[in-house]
Amino acid sequence: MSNDDEYCPVCKSSRYLNPQIRFLIEPTCYHKMCASCVDRLFGNGPSDCPVAGCGKRLRAARFRAQTFDDIAVEREVDVRKRVNKIFNRREDEFATKRQWDDYLEMVEGTTFDLVNGTKKEVEAAEKRLREYEEANKTVIERNVQRERAEALAFMAREEAEREMLRATRKAAELETEEDKRELMLSRHAQLEALSNGDPEKAERIKQNYIKRAEERRRKARLDVETAKGIREGRALVLNSMLAKAGEEEDEEEEEEWEPLGKNVSDTSKYFSLLEEYPRVDWIDGFVADQKVAAGGYDRQDWYQRSLFEAFAGLTVFLPEDEDEEAASKSLPDRTDIMVVDVPS
Repeated sequence: MSNDDEYCPVCKSSRYLNPQIRFLIEPTCYHKMCASCVDRLFGNGPSDCPVAGCGKRLRAARFRAQTFDDIAVEREVDVRKRVNKIFNRREDEFATKRQWDDYLEMVEGTTFDLVNGTKKEVEAAEKRLREYEEANKTVIERNVQRERAEALAFMAREEAEREMLRATRKAAELETEEDKRELMLSRHAQLEALSNGDPEKAERIKQNYIKRAEERRRKARLDVETAKGIREGRALVLNSMLAKAGEEEDEEEEEEWEPLGKNVSDTSKYFSLLEEYPRVDWIDGFVADQKVAAGGYDRQDWYQRSLFEAFAGLTVFLPEDEDEEAASKSLPDRTDIMVVDVPS
């Protein structure tokens, strides 16, 4: 179909009758419609595709101009962009060339199924794509950051190159203007010396001009070399930054903070705190007071403190011998105390 044969499936307007018509496509179904029909049908919100047999939900914000003449090429390019955003690993991330080739084959197979596969193959490829994205979120995000860093580095290198060229041109212009001014002054001084009958002075003036001109050229060459060195230094810094961004850092597990110290617990091994205990009139009345409850008082704290005081000191044995150190060595470590509930 030639461009003149293009027509809108909704209003039937064609480019042959209206050369100024603008066609748009939506990546969900890639059906082509004119811009006026898009505004009329989808301007107030999402709606179903008007093409018979499609019925897919389309949105005005997703309509765009077609880049390629062949709509199949347009669709394949969009699919490859979406796949490459997820399968964005690089060759240096694989141990062997065979693993890299297998990865590329898997990516290409998934892309082919999405573009040319049957409905069942497309569903399987979409499932494979989702599972890979879910399992490799960290790797995908890291490679996205690397791509951004490389783009920024490329822009920085381009800017440094342009800056060096601007500095070189400016230095050349200034050198030319300075050289012209020096040449005019030198010739005027030489003519004045010759008019006064002093050819030796005129020759000295000429040699001084040649010497200063050579010094300016040498300085200009030095400035260019300095600019090149600065550019190369920036390139080395950017390359080192990219290398660091590409390295997979070993993520150390963050150690959990323990308020009482490492391996220290405030849970007693002699009692367990229950949710409810037999009624205590004074504590129930105290908790029922609105002033107390507003301050955040909790009866569980009272229960825990009472039990802690009741069981405190069960494993502490004071020696009766005068030599406490000897007595402490003679006493066994008494930890075989059993606490049982006494029925009321």
